[in-house]
Amino acid sequence: MSASRACTSPPRHATSRRVMSWSLAASLMARIVATGNAPSPSFDSGHPQPTGRSCGGPWVVGCTKAHGMYLRQRMHPHRARLGLCATLVPALARLLRRRLSGRSNCADTGAASTALDASRLVRQSADTLSAFRPFGDPGMEDVHTLLATLRGRYNQRELAAALEVSPRTLRRWQVRETDPPPYLADAIRQRLLPLTDSAASKSGDFRFIDLFAGIGGIRMAFAAHGGQCVFTSEWNPWAQKTYLANFPESAHALAGDITKIDERDIPDHDVLLAGFPCQPFSIAGVSKKNALGRAHGFADQTQGTLFFDVARIIAAKRPAAFLLENVKNLVSHDKGNTFRVIRKVLEEELGYHIACKVIDGAHFVPQHRERILIVGFRERTDFSFDDVNLPTDKPKLSSILHPQDGAETAESHYTKGPKATVDARYTLTPKLWAYLQAYAAKHRAAGNGFGFGLVDGNSVARTLSARYYKDGSEILIAQGPRKRPRRLTPRECARLMGFPDDFVIPVSDTQAYRLFADAAVVPMIEAVAKLMVPKLSARKSIMSDAIAVSRNAFPTKGNWTSEQLKLAFYFYCLTPFGKLHSRNPQIIELAGLIGRTPDALAMKLVNFASLDPSITGTGRKGLSGASARDREVWNAFHADWERLATECEQLREYLRGERRQAPEASQPSDDEFVLDDFSGETRQAIVQQRIKQAFFRRAVLASYRGRCCISGVSDARFLVASHIVPWREDKANRLNPSNGLCLSSIHDKAFDKHLFSLTDDHRILLSTQLKASEDTFLREVFWSIDDRVIELPERFRPEPAFVRSHREAMLRGAA
Repeated sequence: MSASRACTSPPRHATSRRVMSWSLAASLMARIVATGNAPSPSFDSGHPQPTGRSCGGPWVVGCTKAHGMYLRQRMHPHRARLGLCATLVPALARLLRRRLSGRSNCADTGAASTALDASRLVRQSADTLSAFRPFGDPGMEDVHTLLATLRGRYNQRELAAALEVSPRTLRRWQVRETDPPPYLADAIRQRLLPLTDSAASKSGDFRFIDLFAGIGGIRMAFAAHGGQCVFTSEWNPWAQKTYLANFPESAHALAGDITKIDERDIPDHDVLLAGFPCQPFSIAGVSKKNALGRAHGFADQTQGTLFFDVARIIAAKRPAAFLLENVKNLVSHDKGNTFRVIRKVLEEELGYHIACKVIDGAHFVPQHRERILIVGFRERTDFSFDDVNLPTDKPKLSSILHPQDGAETAESHYTKGPKATVDARYTLTPKLWAYLQAYAAKHRAAGNGFGFGLVDGNSVARTLSARYYKDGSEILIAQGPRKRPRRLTPRECARLMGFPDDFVIPVSDTQAYRLFADAAVVPMIEAVAKLMVPKLSARKSIMSDAIAVSRNAFPTKGNWTSEQLKLAFYFYCLTPFGKLHSRNPQIIELAGLIGRTPDALAMKLVNFASLDPSITGTGRKGLSGASARDREVWNAFHADWERLATECEQLREYLRGERRQAPEASQPSDDEFVLDDFSGETRQAIVQQRIKQAFFRRAVLASYRGRCCISGVSDARFLVASHIVPWREDKANRLNPSNGLCLSSIHDKAFDKHLFSLTDDHRILLSTQLKASEDTFLREVFWSIDDRVIELPERFRPEPAFVRSHREAMLRGAA
């Protein structure tokens, strides 16, 4: 019996129906007592009815027995539905016999009195039974829910044995034909369910959800780095059973078909994990579907479109990050169109910054298993797959095979005996081995690559596939020249996927092979999680100091508030002058965040331009409508760049959380920090420093139109926002864009080492040390730029005092 049927809700009006059943029983019994007759033939014409009006003596006993049988037969088909106790009618009959015994006749008044007595008896009986089994008791629903949960972990016979009842009794409880005893819920919790209170109250460093969870390989990797799983979705019942057997401490229910899940019902989370089905995109899956004339890729309506359910949930919940896992063929499927669609949805429609890489699991386990991993962050980070630690010393099959020398304990039917030798059932039969050899020879003669994969302890296996249970041909373990090869045991398959030896395998071998073949390589995912989690923690820690925002901080009409003006000026600093128009997508997005129209925001930005000496000094003018508040914000920024930059970033984070909009892309800072070894206040300080550095970089690059002011290089990968006065020496002007130059990497290094400086009229001044250099490359790069005027920025021209300070430092070093 399926678990879904076992947890079917009772009728909406179960209580009222039960009351009606008691009333019906009362009226029937009262009629019997009052008249001595059964109901009329119209009620049940097929039932024999005793005659006579006498109510006394032995006849009463026979009458009540007969009608007790009658009532049982009449009510039995409805007993489960109405919730009638199996002993209701016999109990009523016994009560009536005791009350009526000794009477010899019933007068009319006596009959009426007896009818009332019968009704009263029925009510008393109902009250008595209700004390032991209350109608509509929510605890009974709790029992059925627990039974449904247990059916995900045990089969019918195992569960019945654990509860010390017969499978038939268990089935009656599940289909609600009879109610289980009221103490069963406590017995289940004490015997069969773990104590989950501690797990439920325990909160991890971050929260994640596990979609297409399978048997929990991806969950295991992220839980190892401090994550707490708050939602799980998996439709396969065998995978559910295995998942629950290994993660019994889960405080949440395991959801089924993801297409039937309302995204609003999913808890908020920091990371979304999804190994969405690979069959529509895998090489083997596409070949099989083509052979059967079936659609594949997104055209597969059953599995191919499940990615869009993942996108639906990402759009609704806006997690800080996600990890998607699939086969490498996803990249090339349909000539790359499938992956282009996925990338467009994730980047353009959802606004995430993604990184992708195909990684071979052979770096972590003795199996060639190439999978594409797609990592996305809501905010731009410095995450890179190049930083993933891929071990060069690849493991061999001997590391996962049963040693068969007594070094491990025999397990279930996989191994047996004192030496824990592999059970003979895993050795191929003579007929199957002959078939595989003939099949391989036939295709070898035809020039095809089909055949079995015979390996030993020094080998690296092929990819474990979902068809392994059929013949095991892709990974056959050699057992010597005179012995037929064998399949891997399910335990060896678990090790082949990186699962620990204490991983519970509660299903048959056939199902186990299928489940492990669809699982993720645990240590590979764990290596990626190790890189992702610090970036995630970094983004969360920036908002640890909550910013107070009033309810009226972002009006759509009237005067601009200080919050709106700060964000507008913040954007002005980061955007080239030529892009301050209402058609700029970034302006449209920011306008939506702060509650103003794009035209109004563009106008305000040009108002700020009228206050910028770098703009007005070139003859260009902004709108002359700059208000006193505009000047106030301008002066506030120039007085404390760091505080205003941090505050604006917090405002942007607040608005994104409130309006669930995609974040504006940011760029990494030039100063790199490694967060992995830091925590708490240290980590927060580093993260805030990164935010400030990112603001400085963007403001400087925007002012110089994204070009090196000396060489004209415009590739952002080679550009650095270089401080004129080192940031360590002038805290107040660390983020002042007038204290920056946009330089290529080599010019930045030389400028930082005071190998050249600038004159007051912005000409390049080489140091005596550089002029005396004999290095041919340095001469070619630097001698040609001596006395050249740098390309000046559109805004935030270099402050003369900063330039003078740098030049004096260079001259002191030369002296």
